[in-house]
Amino acid sequence: QVYRVHWLRAKALRDQWREEMLLVKLEMDWTCKFFLWKTTQWGKHMQESLEKRLPGHGCYARRQSQMYSLLAQDAQAAF
Repeated sequence: QVYRVHWLRAKALRDQWREEMLLVKLEMDWTCKFFLWKTTQWGKHMQESLEKRLPGHGCYARRQSQMYSLLAQDAQAAF
């Protein structure tokens, strides 16, 4: 009886860790996609700013786009 309880607890713990690993992988995938989406959004802002002849805004948008691009690369490399 004691062995059965111990086995059930160990199985529950293993199942929890499997679920946690699945969730972490999905969250990292979502994070990478979010960074890439933000890169695209800031790139569009940069283009719009340059078309409106707002070089300061375009420079800021370019820097933000590069930052999110680097974040995406780091996240993909880490996971």
